[in-house]
Amino acid sequence: MEARRLKTPADSQSYIAEIVGDESLIGQRMSAGKLFHMMDIAAADAAFRHAEGHLVTLAFDRIELLDFIRHRDYIRFDTTVIQVGRSSIVVEVTGLVKAPTEMRTTPIRGGFITMVAIHENGRPNKTIPGLTYRTEADLKKRAVAEERACILAERKKSLDGIDQLTQVPEDRLKDYSPRNSHLPPSATTLDVRRRFLPRNANQLGIVFGGDTVLLMEELALATARQFTENIRMVTIAMEDVLFLKPLHVTDLAEMSAKVVFVGNTTLVVEITVKAVRRFGPVESEITNRGTFTVLNYFPEGKKMPINRGLDLSGADLPTRKSYLKEQIKYADRTGREPTFTVACRP
Repeated sequence: MEARRLKTPADSQSYIAEIVGDESLIGQRMSAGKLFHMMDIAAADAAFRHAEGHLVTLAFDRIELLDFIRHRDYIRFDTTVIQVGRSSIVVEVTGLVKAPTEMRTTPIRGGFITMVAIHENGRPNKTIPGLTYRTEADLKKRAVAEERACILAERKKSLDGIDQLTQVPEDRLKDYSPRNSHLPPSATTLDVRRRFLPRNANQLGIVFGGDTVLLMEELALATARQFTENIRMVTIAMEDVLFLKPLHVTDLAEMSAKVVFVGNTTLVVEITVKAVRRFGPVESEITNRGTFTVLNYFPEGKKMPINRGLDLSGADLPTRKSYLKEQIKYADRTGREPTFTVACRP
């Protein structure tokens, strides 16, 4: 058997850089969708440098944009392949931002994007090069990959238990902030339906992951605004955005969003994307899902408490499970209560 060709993380390093947003909105906060789109493009370039063939996006880990990005800021995303499976490629994304009147750049948080190498028939390409770590810089990337894998495993172990529950009593679902009113999650739903254009797809007719995420984030923001009745909201994170099946440019895309958790100044919107195939079965099938965390803020930019909460008394089991998962993650991030512990961080 022919030995697998090897490459190093340095062989895949790439970046994209742009001055983002609209000139007429200079200085105002940007929606995050454009930035997620940029990340996907940058990750795809690094993955292509490694695989040298067709790729599709498989998943985004938790991607955080806690630093506010404004129109006409300079943004740069650097990408490096840090882990390779048989056909999967994990790309680390890091970022820099510079305001129009500044000389210095400031680091911004990035995350990890997993791509899959495919043949022209859409099947996984398992002949891509492997990854080897030779230099000190390479070994640092391996450490990053190992830490990521450990964190994901610990998190999965904690959250998978929720999927096994046959019931979620209401007293397990906590609200950490006072509210003036409540809505059932079903009342927060917002649906859109649209087609993509050929420019949104690769040579195989599969819609780019970044184009899908761009629309998902746009819908998450609209769903959050109608819930809080405040237009001043911005997406600060997306998590577990999965690409379960290919979405083709010939498909009709159905996107459904609803609020599944409300914190003090943030809320979480869960989005499901379905494809209505132009050819084949009429029934729609889920192609993507993910969650988006959206921040509520005052006109002057200060974080603004969300006065409306969720009424979960009549919620179905899947909705209660979604709430409980987000509750655990929220408590872990804010230190509200002991939850799972990630023991593998250095």
